[in-house]
Amino acid sequence: MSERQTRSSRHLQPSHNKKFDKLLNVLIGVVLILIVITAIYVIKWQDDSEETAKEDPGQEQKNEEATKEPSKEDNEDGKVDEEDVNVDEEVSKEELPTEESQQPEQDTAVETTSDNPIVDRVVTDKNWQPTPTTQTGEHVSSYNDKSVDWAEKVATITAATGIAENNMIIWRLKNNGSADTAIATVSTNDKAEMYRVSMEWVNNEGWLPVKLEQLNTLEGAY
Repeated sequence: MSERQTRSSRHLQPSHNKKFDKLLNVLIGVVLILIVITAIYVIKWQDDSEETAKEDPGQEQKNEEATKEPSKEDNEDGKVDEEDVNVDEEVSKEELPTEESQQPEQDTAVETTSDNPIVDRVVTDKNWQPTPTTQTGEHVSSYNDKSVDWAEKVATITAATGIAENNMIIWRLKNNGSADTAIATVSTNDKAEMYRVSMEWVNNEGWLPVKLEQLNTLEGAY
């Protein structure tokens, strides 16, 4: 019996070893699979970490937005600014004096001397224009200081002498030899400037200054 049991034990031992080897191989395979999965995960995690460390996409976008110049499409203000610049350029061009405006106005006044000792100089100017009149119909020269004709004579004197009516003394305003001519002797209120103005009537236009005499005294001037 003893010998049979020994043979039986020897017969069963290889079967038991095969099962153990099979189980061991399965465990080894599982471990290898786990190792491979872990290695893949670790490598992928390292790659992601390196990319994150090298470059933060959010920060890069912020930097680009901070340094990027606004385009006309992205920035409406840019378009408005451009229009403002164009408007400024147009205004600047309008403000620039033209060649014509830069040229000084030609002086057409002519000065001459006089044999009269009370006259310092005589001025005539072909560019003098008649004082616009409001009178209609046949003209009648008037020396009534309340009349329209008188007021237009005074306006003509102001245009020729440059003396404002409220700073003017009219020493004499009279006929100068005909109904359509007149002559006035005037001065400033302080008598610093003294003049004699000759004028003539232009039909449908008004009184026209024809001669300006600058005086050095009022004695004998009228």
